[in-house]
Amino acid sequence: MGRVRDAVITGARAVRRIPIPSALTHQALREARSPQPPSHVLKSHAVEHEMIGRSRTVWLDRHRADRGIIVYLHGGAYVSGPFASDWTWLSKQADAHDCAGLMIDYRNAPDHQHPVARDDAEAVLAALAADGRLTGQPWVLAGQHSGGGLAVVVARRLREQTEIPAPAALIVMSPWLDLELSNAGITETDQVDPVHERRLLKDAARRYAGRTALDDPDLSPINASLEGLPSMHLSAGLRDLFLSDVRVAKLQLEENGVDLDYREISGRLGLQLIMRKGEDIERLHREQSELIGRVLAGE
Repeated sequence: MGRVRDAVITGARAVRRIPIPSALTHQALREARSPQPPSHVLKSHAVEHEMIGRSRTVWLDRHRADRGIIVYLHGGAYVSGPFASDWTWLSKQADAHDCAGLMIDYRNAPDHQHPVARDDAEAVLAALAADGRLTGQPWVLAGQHSGGGLAVVVARRLREQTEIPAPAALIVMSPWLDLELSNAGITETDQVDPVHERRLLKDAARRYAGRTALDDPDLSPINASLEGLPSMHLSAGLRDLFLSDVRVAKLQLEENGVDLDYREISGRLGLQLIMRKGEDIERLHREQSELIGRVLAGE
């Protein structure tokens, strides 16, 4: 069986979070999109854009790719993203490990429906593998919110082929694992995740899924086998709408012997437009960094 390290932070210390106002709509999410890295990221990294297939990608320090690559799938409920929080996380981890970061700006609904996001991510990975950029050193796949769910889908599918080397680790933050939002325990967070957020997500799910059933494992990986996945750091906020699903996934991963680090933090973690600050989030980032450091070192 794999290792499981549990940690839950429930202290009363107030945390800064970006609220989701009742007026938040798909249009507001799209307007919050940050296709270019914010200024602090531009100052810290050599930033290069590369079209790979039909996907726009952005490199942070591509010249360091021989030291490892962190491939990132952004959040945004499949209708928007990346956001400033996505760029900040990728910048922080790439800088900490002196490696390259790659943001895959996969195409979004409603113009592009399933399986476009999945196909975009896999096409980028296939191209990187074909030209040797994913061979010879470990690489990490990371994602938040919809990007976290997509990362699990992609990692699960990579088990079944040989053209693309599997990631050495998964870093998955408040992943959207069930587009049906069907878990009965989801009401645990109703008091802090208002109904309007659920309405927004249900509408986003329909826009992205198109004619595909929402319970399809390639949309909702909570319905798929989670065995054979690489080492993983899984996290969620105690006020995240996906908390119950993340806990179910944790149990499935434990049962399948996945090498798992798990943490719950106070407040929200999912759908953050700007990265929050505080001791708990810094500790989470350190734990994620420790896993990334281990696998990039070949341990």
